[in-house]
Amino acid sequence: LHGIRDEIDDPNKEDAISQLEILARRDYFSIPTYEFNQTYDKDGNPVWESICRIAEKEESFSAKASSKKDAKKSAAFKMLQYVLKD
Repeated sequence: LHGIRDEIDDPNKEDAISQLEILARRDYFSIPTYEFNQTYDKDGNPVWESICRIAEKEESFSAKASSKKDAKKSAAFKMLQYVLKD
C-alpha cells in the first residue's frame, strides 16, 4: 500500500515548502497558504512570524525567526511533519 509517507524520501526543513507543494500537486490536499506578521524585538531587529495553513486540515502551524524565509521554512516543516503523521 502506497501512502503519503512514501511520497517524500527525506522530509527536512530546508525543502519543506517544496515538499508540501509536491504533496499538494499529487492531490493529498490543497496548496498551503502562508500568512506573515512582522514585529520588532527590543533592539529594533525584525521578528517574522509565519503561519502555514492547509484548507483540509484543522491544524495550522506558526514559527518565528529573524528572516521571513526562515519563519516560512519552519512553519512549513511543522506542517509537513503533521501531514506525514496522518
